[in-house]
Amino acid sequence: MHYFCTIVEQGQISRAARELHMAQPPLSQRLKELEEELGTPLFLRKGRQLELTEAGRLFYRRARDILRAVESSRDEVLRLASQSGLALRIGLSPTCRAPWLARCEALMARFPAREIGLVVGDSSYLEHLLRTGQLDLAFMQPPLQPDSFNVHRLRASPSVALGPADLFASGQRLGLAELAAHPLLLLRRSVGIGTYERLQQQFHEAGLLPRVALYSSDAGMLRDLLLQGFRGLAVLPASEVEALAAGADPAFRVYDLAVPLPDYQLSLVCPRSGGDEDLVGALLELWAEPGA
Repeated sequence: MHYFCTIVEQGQISRAARELHMAQPPLSQRLKELEEELGTPLFLRKGRQLELTEAGRLFYRRARDILRAVESSRDEVLRLASQSGLALRIGLSPTCRAPWLARCEALMARFPAREIGLVVGDSSYLEHLLRTGQLDLAFMQPPLQPDSFNVHRLRASPSVALGPADLFASGQRLGLAELAAHPLLLLRRSVGIGTYERLQQQFHEAGLLPRVALYSSDAGMLRDLLLQGFRGLAVLPASEVEALAAGADPAFRVYDLAVPLPDYQLSLVCPRSGGDEDLVGALLELWAEPGA
């Protein structure tokens, strides 16, 4: 996104390459890969000049917002870390929220002398904070570029559908046709391929047109929208709806999916160099404790 925004602001790939202190061909290739990933041109080429398409203008606004949020969060994390040399800086993906809450008090009891700072964000964003040294570790999905991280997989969680109990019979497994028949709330990563893209591809191949009412990287918000009355289905990790699956609210039901989707891999991720091995070991022990 930083490369894309620099190209927009410089108006030419050659000028952007000079601004980024890199050669022009790799920058052109990154732009080509971004357009292929999004499935649409972001620029109209007019000689050496570039003009944003409508999709490019939208993506630029969103990318700028994300980059500003990253900088703002970076400053907040650095301020937090500077308040106490004992601060424990932890990242948390919304797809790991429920397991985290089940262990939060035990974590604070295990480290009573340490101030805990928690940054909640999409796994792609947490990966950036880990890579730049702004977090000590994170509970998240495995990083997109794992080479510089130690990844401890904690739990696999399949995708399920949460919806009103009267939509389908108890025990019914939902296929693409059942999902496409109702408004959908879907998880979507800010970067990379995830459940949203895989589902859309399968709908396309099946000749179905789903009604996606909202997509978000925040699993809790999608769940809460349903609980406050949204009439549709939310596709979420099973780990985030365990209480509802156990009958905590009889008005809602968790449905298994008859759709091939990879499991969410809840993981403890930390930098490969400079990490606190004793801390990581203690967290892994805490995760494995019975009843946690």
